[in-house]
Amino acid sequence: MDMLRRIFSRSASSVDPVVDDLPGSSLHAIKQKRIATGCELMAHIYRYAESRFIVTSIMWVPGSVIVETGEPSILPIDVSDADLGRTVCKHLLQHEAREPPNLRDHKLTDWAAYRASGATSASSFENRSWRVTVETTNLVLNVEAAPVRSLDAGISAKGVVSPLHEELGATIRRALSAAEAIRLAGLV
Repeated sequence: MDMLRRIFSRSASSVDPVVDDLPGSSLHAIKQKRIATGCELMAHIYRYAESRFIVTSIMWVPGSVIVETGEPSILPIDVSDADLGRTVCKHLLQHEAREPPNLRDHKLTDWAAYRASGATSASSFENRSWRVTVETTNLVLNVEAAPVRSLDAGISAKGVVSPLHEELGATIRRALSAAEAIRLAGLV
């Protein structure tokens, strides 16, 4: 019996230990957050007017409305890929896995990303912005970019990357470039 207790106590403590991430990665932190919330994580990035990135956290559970929550991070357009990826991972880890409250009383002008942009109107922000959605699928990140206002919301540019900050930042930029090419072709 003592032998069985030792085996099970050793294996139970090593099943899912908390491991610190290496610099430049959020792999283990994302894994732990996914386990804790029981759902995939999501964040939005807006590139506004070729002047800045605005990164937001998400409140969402499967079957609910996706709502941006908390204070957005504002980054200059020339931010390094590593800093862009690190900020996005920070917002993925701030994901709130719960049903959003009723939004009936919210106005478009309450939109935190719009307010952070400095745009003169919500319509101007939408016309001059590109949205990138980053969502986990197990331990990879799906990156999807498209204009906020589009002729066909079903068409976008996609990429898949690991949660390594520099690679994530570079993939976000490539997805945005691909989305721009799709727009130049008149498809979105």
